Amino acid sequence: CAMCAGAISFARLRRLYFGAADEKGGAVVNGTRFFASPICHHAPDIYPGIGESAAALILKDFFRERREG
Repeated sequence: CAMCAGAISFARLRRLYFGAADEKGGAVVNGTRFFASPICHHAPDIYPGIGESAAALILKDFFRERREG
């Protein structure tokens, strides 16, 4: 999300690794693409899609349980 991307930028993390991208609410490779915006003063090296299918399954299961819960 944009708030998380802002925190990553302010913390000046050098690298960002993540599994599943959020097509609707993301702000790194989808959505607002925060790190490509002129208001971003520090952009990390981005490594998306690490264990993507497993990460997507974990997220889907988590939110399904929350809805049914």
